[in-house]
Amino acid sequence: MPSTPSNSKTGSGDYDVAVIGAGLSGLSAALRLAMFGKKVVLLERHSVVGGLNSFYSKKGIKFDVGLHALTNYPSPQSGKSSPLLKLCRQLRIPLDSLDLLPQSHSRITFGTESLRFDNNFEYFVSQVEERFPKERDRFQSLLSKMEDFPAYSIDAEELSTRDILKESIMDPLLSEMLLCPTCYYGSARKNDIDFPTFVMLFDAIFKQGLARPEQGIRAILKPIVSKLRELGVKRMMKSPVQSIRANGSRISEIKLENDECISADFVISTCGAVETEALLEPSGASSASTEQGCFSIMESIFVFEGSPRDFGWDETVVFFNDSKTFSFGEPEGPIDLRSGVLCMPENYGAPDSGSRESKVRITHPARFSHWTGLEQNSYESQKALWEEEILQQGLAYLPEGKKQMDAFKSKIILRDTFTPRTIKKYTDHTNGALYGSPKKSRDGSTAFENLFLAGTDQGYVGIVGSMLGGIAIANNRILRPD
Repeated sequence: MPSTPSNSKTGSGDYDVAVIGAGLSGLSAALRLAMFGKKVVLLERHSVVGGLNSFYSKKGIKFDVGLHALTNYPSPQSGKSSPLLKLCRQLRIPLDSLDLLPQSHSRITFGTESLRFDNNFEYFVSQVEERFPKERDRFQSLLSKMEDFPAYSIDAEELSTRDILKESIMDPLLSEMLLCPTCYYGSARKNDIDFPTFVMLFDAIFKQGLARPEQGIRAILKPIVSKLRELGVKRMMKSPVQSIRANGSRISEIKLENDECISADFVISTCGAVETEALLEPSGASSASTEQGCFSIMESIFVFEGSPRDFGWDETVVFFNDSKTFSFGEPEGPIDLRSGVLCMPENYGAPDSGSRESKVRITHPARFSHWTGLEQNSYESQKALWEEEILQQGLAYLPEGKKQMDAFKSKIILRDTFTPRTIKKYTDHTNGALYGSPKKSRDGSTAFENLFLAGTDQGYVGIVGSMLGGIAIANNRILRPD
């Protein structure tokens, strides 16, 4: 644990803090530190910020990379304790500037059984009680158990959610349906999710709700980048780290791939625990052995003329599964079509009857080794083949989706797909792991007194969670260490 007071210089480093990775957790940590006068350098291997939550344009159409939903929509019941409000206060970003559009309503569908939810938690509770009347008391007991569990504590015990649900709920279908959205939005475990993360995501998705900034992820990234510039944070883009050099119990310097060396009194790494360990020199400097994550995804995006409501599709997000049992993890084949997530971003906010371009995004688990083992021509042809399968499977979960398949296809003007190979390219995550290692370091600690982890392997997932995780490391480890 660092012992240096936050208001004093810590040593002879070029910078007070070096932050590795300009994803949302790295950006948030860097901004929080700069707000309190720290000299910060931000190192990013790519030319754009945002990491898994960035943006790009193709044929003049703008795409958000990872933004299905911004969770933790401030609800009347969450009040000032809303994590999103806390985030805005910590980074001094006005909530109104995000122009949040709330979801219409969303759905979890397993075979013929469905649970609907919106940003009113009582509606979701009523859905559970209506569909599973015999589980009413047990579900209320589970809610109480989650209320009492210290999910947000760095000392929270990483219990199996499946085990807890098995003890708490008699009908296995309800348990499986509760697991599906939370796993898809943040689990690095096969067929399970650790209970602290389950509780945090349950709160974020159901108790508070889903929204989307009108301008997408840019509404979050632009004010942060602007503030970093104003506060003099040095952003070194296209600057991949070659090694993190250790000297005894401390990190002494960071070497970039262009051979430039940077020293800092503290280092925050957001590139992942496994990835950070691989950068350490001398090799084996840390005795830690972090479990590698294996869960990755394939997502296809279909841009079409008009609105989803033209087809009678007014839902925002649909979590679907083809049977009563939810299987989650790395598939044996290229992609697992048995379950997935379908998002219609234009169904955030009030209905818009104007003719325009809209998107349908469909996500499935995918196998990293398959997609990285293909030569380029085969890779492109297989993407095209699976795009068609993904579309056929996904639209079947929408009202009259099969009947409207041909009509929908005739409106498609652009398709784009990313795979585990894409995730690896733009994040450098081992195995293209979307949520990092199954084992988390909630306090961000490592074997070195001046090196901390933030982001995915800190255990706080989603846009809001990852940003608050970066802020927590800045606050608790550097600005006001114990």
